[in-house]
Amino acid sequence: MIPNILTTVRLILVPLFAYLVLGAKNLPLAAMIFILSGITDVVDGYIARHYNMITNFGKIYDPFVDKLMQITAVVCLCLIGLIPTWLILFVLCKEVAMIIIGGILYLKKIVVYSHWYGKATTVILYAIVITVIFWQNITPLWTTILFGFLILSMLFSGLAYLVDIIKNHDEKRVEE
Repeated sequence: MIPNILTTVRLILVPLFAYLVLGAKNLPLAAMIFILSGITDVVDGYIARHYNMITNFGKIYDPFVDKLMQITAVVCLCLIGLIPTWLILFVLCKEVAMIIIGGILYLKKIVVYSHWYGKATTVILYAIVITVIFWQNITPLWTTILFGFLILSMLFSGLAYLVDIIKNHDEKRVEE
C-alpha cells in the first residue's frame, strides 16, 4: 500500500540524514531531508485515512519510523554540539516509555490513535530541529526557551495520552 511505501521512504531517509549531519557535514541538505521526512509523514497519514488504507502493520511501522527519525535527529545534532545531552536523555526516556507502553497495550489489543497534542509535539520538535540547524548562532537564552517549550509539549502530550488511555481503555480494544 502507498502509505507503507512512503513510510519505507522515510526509513531510508533516516540513515541519509545521519550521514549528512555526521559524515558529509551538510546541515542544509540534512534539514531538507528532515523536512521531506515530515512531509511524507503527513502525506502517508492523509492517504491512509482518506482512502481507508490503514493497516495493522502501518499502525506500528509508521510511528516506529517517526520515532527513529526524531531520535536520530536529536542524537546527531547532539553529537555535533547543537543540542545538549540532557535533551537527548529526556527525548529518549519519553520515546522509550511510549514504545514500551504502546507494546503492552498492543499485546492487550488496545489501540491508541494519534491526537492533536501528539501531532503538535511532533511539529514543535521538527520546527526546533530545523531552527537549530539553520540558526546555529541563536543565543543560549533562546535555545533554552525552545528546548523548554519542547519538553513542556512532550510532557503535556504524554500525560494527555495517559489520561486518554486510562479513561477510554475499554473503548479502544480491537477485536481479532
